[in-house]
Amino acid sequence: MSGTDAHGTKIEFEAFAQGTTPKELSDRIHTKIVELLNKFEIHFENYTTTESPTHKRFVTEIYKQIDANGYILSIEENRAYCQVDKKFLADSFIVGTCPRCGFAQAQGNQCDNCGSLLEPEQLIKPICQICKQSQIVFKKTKNWFLDLTKLEPKLKAYASSHPEWADNVKNFTEGLLKEGLKPRAVTRDIQWGIPAPFAGAEGKVIYVWAEAALGYVSATIEYFEKLGQPERWKEFWFGENVKQVYVQGKDNIPFHTVIFPGQLIASGQGYHLPDQIAASEYLNWIGKQKFSKSRKIGVFWDDALELLDDPTYWRFYLLYLRPERRDIEFTWEDFDKAVNGVLIDNIGNLVNRVVSLAGRKYGSIYPQASVNPDILKQIQKVKDEYERSIEAGYLAPALRAATDLAVVGNEYIQNNKPWEGNKPEVILTGLQIIKAIVILLEPFVPTFSRKAYGMLSLEKPTLEDVLKIEPGKTLGPAQVLLPKVDVKALKEKYSQMKAG
Repeated sequence: MSGTDAHGTKIEFEAFAQGTTPKELSDRIHTKIVELLNKFEIHFENYTTTESPTHKRFVTEIYKQIDANGYILSIEENRAYCQVDKKFLADSFIVGTCPRCGFAQAQGNQCDNCGSLLEPEQLIKPICQICKQSQIVFKKTKNWFLDLTKLEPKLKAYASSHPEWADNVKNFTEGLLKEGLKPRAVTRDIQWGIPAPFAGAEGKVIYVWAEAALGYVSATIEYFEKLGQPERWKEFWFGENVKQVYVQGKDNIPFHTVIFPGQLIASGQGYHLPDQIAASEYLNWIGKQKFSKSRKIGVFWDDALELLDDPTYWRFYLLYLRPERRDIEFTWEDFDKAVNGVLIDNIGNLVNRVVSLAGRKYGSIYPQASVNPDILKQIQKVKDEYERSIEAGYLAPALRAATDLAVVGNEYIQNNKPWEGNKPEVILTGLQIIKAIVILLEPFVPTFSRKAYGMLSLEKPTLEDVLKIEPGKTLGPAQVLLPKVDVKALKEKYSQMKAG
């Protein structure tokens, strides 16, 4: 389940700048995202939008429940107001220096450098991102807050019940809880969003951060409503016979371990709380620069398909080097090593070589023989490691475990020389290795694996087929699975795109 965050000041402002409505703009962006998800072969049971009627209804209902349970406060406070634009500013439209780490591009709600949750008045030298001027004053206005202070004991108990969380998730969350939680505003003085359902909050909307994560629930409700099973969503949100996994970047950790669970607890409905938080570190651009579309730093996913129209290249690179324990920096050299060196040279060539040998030596039939038992043990070991890594929320080690089998396969073929004489066991063992590799690769590079399935005569194999031995089965014709990338030409194309 996932979806497009359709609300907030950024959409409202950008729509104004483009001479359109926030609704039209958010719908257009949502359509584009869905198109790119399909092109990148990323599958959701339901990829929705926070503009859906189901989401609006659910957000309204849960905030009424939270309010009725005493977890909503109304506080008159000073909020950032731009004297040039004559409007209250959402936190994300204020940029200044972080008071904690000194990062100059901290936003009014969070510093992406150190991860601190902030309020606009804490920023040093705040600047309005609409007019780019420092004409910000703080005017009194009443807003409604989620009482995280009151929720803190329950959130501490929740966090302490998950010792298995990854270090980055655990450390981030423990740091926030140690610092002490404060009430956090859930309403804003803007027009575009879900109307706040609190008495006296007419004209205000629920702040985008305060309703976006609730979309996990509403997306599930919407999915089963479309299937004509309107009560089945509860199977995934109540009780213990369910495991929830959330995947995001590290800047979203506090929203998934503190704020979203806090909302669910405050509703009093007994929701199942998030189990696994698989949060990656950052992928930065060459020179450790942060990606920025406005400053033309980095490759974005719509640009990526203009550079290379097969998403297999990008999927493999991003998952092979997924930054799970530390920030990493994109380099063309790493892209070359991962895609050309590992996927194409080590794996693609091995698959082609073994299938071609089987075609020449045994008439494109899996030979009648036994698979080398030591190799079978190595395949089992890799399969176990692969499953453990994915279950723990680490995708890169799982992918690397699969690719390491290609090293085993290439060494085995080279040492045993199946092109010499009659060696059916060597060919069958080689076929068993490449079969295991391409099945393990399918979640990462599905098109690549499906092409290989045609060569190996596999139909919708499962993980258990990795160790299944099938002598006598007919093979398909050998083919090149993926052409190599001319990285030098790719860099030149990127430079031209950036200049344009």
